[in-house]
Amino acid sequence: MANNDWDLDDLLEFKFDREVPEKSKKVDIDNDRKLYEELRRESKSSSAPAFDVPEPLSGHKWIDDDNDIFAQYDREHAFSRVSDNAPVEEIDEHPHHNIKEIEAIKQASQEAYDRYRSNYTKNKKKRSGRRKVTKFHKILTVLYLISFGVFAASIVFMNVLPFVMGVAMFGVLILLSLVILIQTRSNKSKKWGKVLATLAAMLLIVFYGVGTAYSLGTLSFLSGSSVKNASAVSDVTKHSFNFIITGIDVDGTIDEEGRSDVNMMVSVNPKTHQILMTSVPRDYEIYMPDFDNAMDKLTHTGFYGVQTTIGALEQLFDTEVNYYVKVNFTTVERFIDAIGGIDVESEYEFTPVKLKSWTVKEGVNHMNGKQALAFARERKAFVDGDRQRIKNQQLVFEALLKKATSSRTMILSYNKVLSSLTNYVEMSFSSREIRKLVKYQLAKNPDWKIFKNTVGGGDGMLPTYSTGGEYAYVMTQDAESIENAKSLMNAVLEGKALQTSEDGEVTVAPGE
Repeated sequence: MANNDWDLDDLLEFKFDREVPEKSKKVDIDNDRKLYEELRRESKSSSAPAFDVPEPLSGHKWIDDDNDIFAQYDREHAFSRVSDNAPVEEIDEHPHHNIKEIEAIKQASQEAYDRYRSNYTKNKKKRSGRRKVTKFHKILTVLYLISFGVFAASIVFMNVLPFVMGVAMFGVLILLSLVILIQTRSNKSKKWGKVLATLAAMLLIVFYGVGTAYSLGTLSFLSGSSVKNASAVSDVTKHSFNFIITGIDVDGTIDEEGRSDVNMMVSVNPKTHQILMTSVPRDYEIYMPDFDNAMDKLTHTGFYGVQTTIGALEQLFDTEVNYYVKVNFTTVERFIDAIGGIDVESEYEFTPVKLKSWTVKEGVNHMNGKQALAFARERKAFVDGDRQRIKNQQLVFEALLKKATSSRTMILSYNKVLSSLTNYVEMSFSSREIRKLVKYQLAKNPDWKIFKNTVGGGDGMLPTYSTGGEYAYVMTQDAESIENAKSLMNAVLEGKALQTSEDGEVTVAPGE
């Protein structure tokens, strides 16, 4: 059989990476005819021809069609189909058999060609749809990996996320990172895949940047507002403790000194999830260990510093104060605004002296920072005066505590709260202790039971230390009220359950 470069089997077994000449490709018919004639002459003159080159079929004409590749194919296969042992004359005797065979070959080759061209075109489109890894994507992925690494390190170091929440968050981020890297760094990625991966990478880089700033801001705030404390407990999430909230009657930053108008002892038990707030009236009779137990009223201790206030309250209740939080008017306003306001239920309808444009209605009122502060400072609108003001302060603190400890507020407003309180709060909780409390709240989300108590007393005019011995109004001590406050504090610290009666009195639950 003639050795042809282009036969039917070859056409049917094309590989997709092999280029097939287009139909419009020029075919050199004259050159092929000359080659054929030369082979014929060599065959006749050779004593031992390597192969037979048959005469053209009887009646077969050369087709000089430069635009049809199958014309050449027909011409070549007309000769190659003749058996090596069959005489050329047999073709002349049965020309119609060879013509049919040629037509079948032509049809089969046409189908093979069309099938190949179709598959080749599809694969060419697939190859053309792939995008090479550009320099932009290489830089983007490097920047992405760096930002993700810094973010992960900052979150781990801050350590405020519970284990399950942290694993879930990092698991999702790692999966997203793998998808982004595969789509942006692979040549096989489709155009839409690279576009989506690029957008996702950019958004996550912004997220990582904000998260890192959030973490570093938290650490900076806590380290800047915390002071050394020798009275701290070993673990604030496992052991009960006392802390006081002292509110100075000034605006501005926390370093401004003034009278201690709000003083509240807070007893916390993280195991029983109980909080007892014990308020002490601003004019209450106290004795200051730092000044040889000189007598004064509690509000004046603010002039001498928070440690003087702590010493006076420790002596009054015969207990240890483990921590303190010092705030002022500006602190309260900024804090409440940062968490989106609070809902406070008022016993009376009144117009505060400090905010005459607003009227408090009886029942639940949603208050912003300025309104809550005016509500907590009001005393002239009530018959009970300072005693009702203390109740209102407790209501504000309770509403603030509930709002601040909700998981939604902790997650969405945490950074806003910290940024709003910078330079406006001072505390003896360490950075690590605050972060442990935040982590505990996020992990457990306990339902805190809050109880309120106020120390009572009488009215008197006594010479005070801060007035140089001159007489001033003082709320004198009530021994029975002080002893009751001590027993309630100890009950909370020891893990005993408290209860509130219908008239609002807090007592130790029966059986405790």
